[in-house]
Amino acid sequence: MNQNDVTPAQELSVGQILRQEREQRQLSLEQAAQQLNLRVEVLRSLEDDQPDSSILPTFMRGYLKAYARFLKLPAQPLLQQFEQQHQVKSAPVKQMRTFSNRSARQRTEKRFMWLTWLIVSIIMLSLALWFWQSARDSGLSVADALNSQAASNPSDPAAVVTVPTEMVVPTSEPTTELSNEPVPEQDSGNVSSEQLVADLAQLPVATQQQLLALSQPAVEEPAATESFGDSRNAGLDVLKMTFTDNCWIDVVDANGERIAYGTKQAGYVMELNAKAPFVITLGNPGVVSIELNQQPYDMSRFPGNRVAKFTLPGQPD
Repeated sequence: MNQNDVTPAQELSVGQILRQEREQRQLSLEQAAQQLNLRVEVLRSLEDDQPDSSILPTFMRGYLKAYARFLKLPAQPLLQQFEQQHQVKSAPVKQMRTFSNRSARQRTEKRFMWLTWLIVSIIMLSLALWFWQSARDSGLSVADALNSQAASNPSDPAAVVTVPTEMVVPTSEPTTELSNEPVPEQDSGNVSSEQLVADLAQLPVATQQQLLALSQPAVEEPAATESFGDSRNAGLDVLKMTFTDNCWIDVVDANGERIAYGTKQAGYVMELNAKAPFVITLGNPGVVSIELNQQPYDMSRFPGNRVAKFTLPGQPD
């Protein structure tokens, strides 16, 4: 055999090496392409050493590597020979980022978090102090306004009654007991407020204080009894409700009119003359006793301290 007829393995191209190995394994291009899930044209271009220009070199290197592994050939030498043969440069390997400074970043974030909480706490404390100071100043200003008004208007009976200590009276007179002598009657419609203050200033201090106590307006208590409707109308139903404690109520008659509403105090008695049926809502049914047309209604089935809504039928026609 002539030495020129022998082609060394080193002079074989990448495509020749792939074709030779495939033929030794008695595989067709179609079989290899089916195993690799590639198109036949891609494998043929690799064996013909004519890579498809429409395919990026990065993908061609991946196809070559997969074909070499399929044929049990070392992939790295073939890749190097392919790059030298076709002047293809490998993509530069990007340096991976390190996360070694993660703990330092976490410490920085922790400092910022504590600083944020500190600022928020200072702001909240400042707001609370400002509200407290404003409330205190407003209370002092109201008291000062009342005192200044009473001092500037000593002749006003209302101001004298509201702030008795600010009334201008002589302090040289001794304190004596309340005299039993009758006070001369005067026409209150023709007497001015200045004359009343002058007459009051001439009386002893103890007498003045007693008269001022009697002149204080009495606090009007809510009426203990309330009546609604015409009690003389025999065609109306009579609903009587007695309260032993505070209770919110709402009563609607047959015409859809709200005839009672609001909070009723302890000891309150309410009599409603209207047309039944009545739709009643009670906030605390345990403190209410009900009579309809002088017949007591059983309230024991309603638990106390729970809202109850029910309907009371009226007298038959």
